[in-house]
Amino acid sequence: MRIAVDFQDEQLDFEIAEDRLVGHWSGPAIDPSPEPTAAIFRRAVENPSEFPALSLAVVPGDRVVVPLDPSTPEFTTILGAMIEALQASQVDGITVVSTAPEPADLPAGVSWRIHDPDDRSQIAYLSSSTEGRRIYLNKYLTDADIVVPIGTLGYDGTLGYRGPWSVIFPGLSDRETLARYAGLSAVGPPDRDQPSASLLESAEVSWLLGCQFQVGVLAGHSRVARVIAGLETAVRSEGAQAIDDAWTFRVDDRADVVVVGVGVPGQPTSLNDLALGLLTATRLVRRGGKIVALSKARFETGPALSRLRGVENPRSALNRLRGREADIDYPAARIIAETLAWADVYLHSSVDPDLVEDLAMIPLERPSEAIKLVGQAPSCILVSQADRTRALVLGE
Repeated sequence: MRIAVDFQDEQLDFEIAEDRLVGHWSGPAIDPSPEPTAAIFRRAVENPSEFPALSLAVVPGDRVVVPLDPSTPEFTTILGAMIEALQASQVDGITVVSTAPEPADLPAGVSWRIHDPDDRSQIAYLSSSTEGRRIYLNKYLTDADIVVPIGTLGYDGTLGYRGPWSVIFPGLSDRETLARYAGLSAVGPPDRDQPSASLLESAEVSWLLGCQFQVGVLAGHSRVARVIAGLETAVRSEGAQAIDDAWTFRVDDRADVVVVGVGVPGQPTSLNDLALGLLTATRLVRRGGKIVALSKARFETGPALSRLRGVENPRSALNRLRGREADIDYPAARIIAETLAWADVYLHSSVDPDLVEDLAMIPLERPSEAIKLVGQAPSCILVSQADRTRALVLGE
């Protein structure tokens, strides 16, 4: 049986006997819409959930701020459609706030601001949360007449579910908040019926800001699958359901070897993407088994990940991270440490092989080396786009 594993812009084919294959996942089985992405976006914002159309949510003269998740699928198309819709309503100005650099083809009349959590002149106090925490946000959000965030709908290692709400908070908050969230970690797979405390806090900040109209973008296998717009609570509820429906991979049992492809076409693969892919693999592989991660990830070691360099016993790697919970790369480092404690990790990436070895992983010079590992395995599971996928073993 021939099965392909996708990773970023590449693909590797495996030949495997059906009696050794526990399961495989190539992404959600969503029929692609014949509509262009811009048309899908326009239909969503003109017919939102539990809220008037975007054209009625803004009035001429409004100063509109669009917090934008740079990982949004079909980024430029979605942003262009949003700007077109807002300009048709004759708003006074549009400011996009993101952590990404300004694109070269930004339409005229639109300002782009890069959020810097360390620049206190960019940060303004909003309010205190129900838990008594002082909430700080980028001042363009607090000064705007209306804030309309655009965010990727997907899984998140801290909140459980990410979306436009998380673009605002903690995404556009101060360094102290980002460090606090870095020290949090969702326990187990996300649960729509029992949202994490961090997700509820994120949603509360949207409410405190008065940000009611939000836009969530769900990725399919190779393009935008769905756009959900409307009231924040409706987008969050429908978005979590849509994420689970599209990106949950279920298998009957764990396997001795799990191959995961990490990364999506057209976007660079980060340390966080790799960590999420390893988290998916850990939930599928047997203890003491092998994880083969295929990626083009490129990253340097931050303060937390550096603590894992040179660890002699991978099973005790997690101990190295004690006291580093405030480091911005702690969530990724924690996942990697937990993975190393569970299974052997073979990694193909764009990272220096010496660094991979220092992190107690086994570097693969060529993706094809994974074929031999699979060929020797009594059982295996193959997963594409593992960084977007929630894995569930039935009965566990």
